[in-house]
Amino acid sequence: MLTNQIIPASVTDTLNSAKSKDLDLYFLDLALSLAAKGEGQVRPNPLVGAVVVKNGVIVGRGFHRYEGVKHAEVLALDEAGLLAVGATVYVNLEPCCHRGGGKRTPPCCDALIAARVKRVVCCTTDPNPRVNGRGLAALREAGIAVTVGPRTSAARILNAEYLSSVITSNASPELSLMQLLF
Repeated sequence: MLTNQIIPASVTDTLNSAKSKDLDLYFLDLALSLAAKGEGQVRPNPLVGAVVVKNGVIVGRGFHRYEGVKHAEVLALDEAGLLAVGATVYVNLEPCCHRGGGKRTPPCCDALIAARVKRVVCCTTDPNPRVNGRGLAALREAGIAVTVGPRTSAARILNAEYLSSVITSNASPELSLMQLLF
C-alpha cells in the first residue's frame, strides 16, 4: 500500500539546487558557443556570449560581433526587452564596467543594472585591470545576485589569447603564466 509522503524541504531544496546547477551549466555552454561566433572579429577584445533567461525560457541572446559595437550582454538585453526584468543573464566573461580610455561602448554593467536583472552567472573574471572584479562588485552593489565559476576552464581556453595578452601586459611572465593556469 502506497501512502502519500511529504518530501522533506531539505530534499526538495537539494533537488532544486541540483536542477538549477544543471540549468546554469546548460546556459553557460550556450553562452560559450555564442561567444565562439566572434572568433577572428573582435580582437583585441575578448570573445563574449550572453544568454538572458526568464523562468527557464531563453528570451535574449547575443555575442560580441566586432570591435567597437554593442557587446554581447547589451545585444542579449536588447533582444529580451522588458522580459529582462527579473531574469538571469549567463555570460562567459565578467561584464565590463569601465568608461573612457578610447572605449566606444557603454559599460555592460550599467545595462544589466538598468535592465533590472535578478542574477548574473559568469564563467570567469576579466583580468583586465580596468575590470578585474569591479564589474561583479558593481552588480552586487546594485543588488544583483552574482555567481562566478561554472565552466571557468572552458571560458579561459576560449579566450586564451585575450587573457594571455592582458595578463602578460600587466605582470611579470612568471606571474602571468600562473594567473592563466589558475
